[in-house]
Amino acid sequence: RIHKAKPPGKRRSELIVNAMNNLNEEEHTTLDPALVKRIVWRDFSFLLLALAASFCISYIELNAGDASLRGGEADERGIVDTGFIATNCLHTWLSSNRDWNDVFALINTLGCVLMPGLYLVWNTLWVGDYDLAFRYLATQVLRSVCGWFTYLPSSPEYLMSYKDVPDIFQCLSKQCGDPSKEPVQPFVSFFSGHVATMVCVANHAYMHGFKRFGVACHVLNALQIVRLLATRGHYSIDIIIGWYVAIYVSRSAGRLGRYYSKGVRMRDLGPKNRREAFEAFTGLTTEMRSRRLSKLVRDANLEQTLMSLEKNDYHMLKQSVHITTAKLVAEGKISLDDTQHHSNGAKKER
Repeated sequence: RIHKAKPPGKRRSELIVNAMNNLNEEEHTTLDPALVKRIVWRDFSFLLLALAASFCISYIELNAGDASLRGGEADERGIVDTGFIATNCLHTWLSSNRDWNDVFALINTLGCVLMPGLYLVWNTLWVGDYDLAFRYLATQVLRSVCGWFTYLPSSPEYLMSYKDVPDIFQCLSKQCGDPSKEPVQPFVSFFSGHVATMVCVANHAYMHGFKRFGVACHVLNALQIVRLLATRGHYSIDIIIGWYVAIYVSRSAGRLGRYYSKGVRMRDLGPKNRREAFEAFTGLTTEMRSRRLSKLVRDANLEQTLMSLEKNDYHMLKQSVHITTAKLVAEGKISLDDTQHHSNGAKKER
């Protein structure tokens, strides 16, 4: 009979996992009644959670098109957007005060487009960390692919401003007129590149020791989301998916960027054969990697190591700074002529 007292500091889930492993090893094992009770409660709790989730899913499926449940109305095309309904008062005020709409658009461009862009360029070309650059490229390429396969037109209530991106490019291609009367230039709506970029930049800055800057970026992003909804620049689903993509989908791209920062060649980052290509395309590579890591984390010694690494996160990230071309030029260790000569030499070798 196996009877294990609960060790200090160990999670309940870890006890269940260890007991199940011991049960698989010994066929005639009798479990501790207290452990059986915890397992039964675990399964029962999941059934309650699944039941509540099923009720919510069914309710939304049957009533998603009823705008009155949100306290508003659908637009002229029958689209119901909860974010639009929640910011309806602000939208009415901005439509009546287009000068203030331009002011907020300019602030948004400076704080949520220009500032993150400068941080990305500095971090890539000066620091030599390609994590953020790879994340940015991955999210924007995915956004472009989504926009090519399914183009969603902007809302007819959209409040255009020539101080905003991408409306500012309309002034570069033709003479600017009254934004309230000019036709809206088509742009990809799904998903929000503004939100995705700000989340990537904020999280990257926070992890690399610029915690106040990272928190400030998240606050600016929250204000940007309110403005995007109020001006009808993005639908709510664009913002939700943009946030999700920045946090979860861009992880693999960030990992490739860290490898590239260490000098790994671009051709070595891709799959080596058809099986690896299949596993990467279907997401099996990430799933198998996470399963292996979850097995490693169960080791007590490794858990202590991870805790010590967590305390030294900033110093470990600081040590990952690499030598860059911009630094070599600034320090006078290399000239621009040398870089051009090196580039020509590399082409000849190819």
